[in-house]
Amino acid sequence: MIRNVISVLDGAAGSCGKAKVVGELATDSTINVGAAITNCMPNAGHTFVDSKGKSLVFRNIPVSIVNPNTELFIGPGSAIDMEVFKREYEMAKPYLGDRKIYVHEMVPLICERHKEFERAHIKSGSTFKGCGAVSKEKLMRDPNLEFFKTYKNAVRCSNDEWLTRVHSHLDNIQEFVVLEGAQGCDLSLNFSGNYPYVTSRNVSTTQLLSDSGLPAESLLGTIMVMRPFPIRISNVTKSGELIYTGAYGRGDELNWSQINVSSILGTYPIKGDLEMYATDAFQNKDYIFELLVSVDEVYLKQLFGSKATYYIDHPEKVSFEKACELERLVYKGEKTYQSLLLDLPPIERFYEDKGEQYIPDLSEQTTVTKMERRVFDLDISKLKNNCRINHPYGLYLNFFQHLDYDFYHYKGMIDEVYFNKYIREYLRWLESETGCEIISLGTGAINEERISKKKSLVRDLVA
Repeated sequence: MIRNVISVLDGAAGSCGKAKVVGELATDSTINVGAAITNCMPNAGHTFVDSKGKSLVFRNIPVSIVNPNTELFIGPGSAIDMEVFKREYEMAKPYLGDRKIYVHEMVPLICERHKEFERAHIKSGSTFKGCGAVSKEKLMRDPNLEFFKTYKNAVRCSNDEWLTRVHSHLDNIQEFVVLEGAQGCDLSLNFSGNYPYVTSRNVSTTQLLSDSGLPAESLLGTIMVMRPFPIRISNVTKSGELIYTGAYGRGDELNWSQINVSSILGTYPIKGDLEMYATDAFQNKDYIFELLVSVDEVYLKQLFGSKATYYIDHPEKVSFEKACELERLVYKGEKTYQSLLLDLPPIERFYEDKGEQYIPDLSEQTTVTKMERRVFDLDISKLKNNCRINHPYGLYLNFFQHLDYDFYHYKGMIDEVYFNKYIREYLRWLESETGCEIISLGTGAINEERISKKKSLVRDLVA
């Protein structure tokens, strides 16, 4: 059997940039992506940014739609919210052209009752998009469950037709089939070690193969996408409800101020590292109070939990790291901000016209809920487990700019780049601990913003 299936899998807790990697495969003229299969649900978005900076967010439709010659499949591991799907379809229509999207007949439809059920019953963190509840009904063979019919060129595909169409691509040695993974291994239902702070299904290459109706022997290999500092979703819902969404193994919870500062200083974020740069402004409790009352309530809850109002009355109790986060959040949405709390060493590239120092804000929001993500140090034991289960042939380390901002938006080959000692040791450590080669360093969201080890992300075909 020809082995031409490439799995693109998130090796952390999601939001590692799978869509960027899929997009780079799909738009690589040296790689013939004949088919792409997703089993995604609308609880997460997958963002592809083209070379002109245009951002496309996919939740059910394969990101590989950006390749006009790729046949597109939505597998039975998916679930579709028709209102969401219709908007996504219209967004993607210019890329679809006259092609069809083949949707397996066993893809269920998410209704409002599924979202209401999750809001009432899930207390361990969720986007409440109905994905777990609709899966429950499918497992229980609930007679009220509806399945996808057809919407324009997204056509319902019988099981027989699905297998015939998909397997025709497995017989073509001139092309590849891309499995576009969803969620992340550290959200996997059974093997993440994070239950109940998980998603509603298993996340692995073997699960992707199973959900797509593909034999294990067809797999060429897995690209595992990761980031230096994994994320989890906010502990606060959009309605302001506090719900704990889990930790990250033994990895300390960090904050975005630490990531921002470390990325420009060339240091690694650790607990208490910001305090050495504290200015006298921290002693000014009127300034801290001003920050407290200027930040949106939802972010106060994210920082302080149920004690948010207590700190407004007691600004002197705010720690330095929390104060730095408050200051950053006042400027939320701006690419850079000026800090009165931090006095950093002179860094020429961050001094603007007036000679004042500015800090880049690398913080992120979730694609679907638009809530700010929590950020953690990497628990290497979790990554090693994910590599054991999925045996990737390469690690794609995205968000490399979080380790060194100098490489933000950089494009090039790895043998043309000089890394400082800290970066070199970090990369060697990752490869040594996981036993897996780093094949690329993602330096930004835009397509092909990466430092490549090899010209191609793909192994040679195996017949």
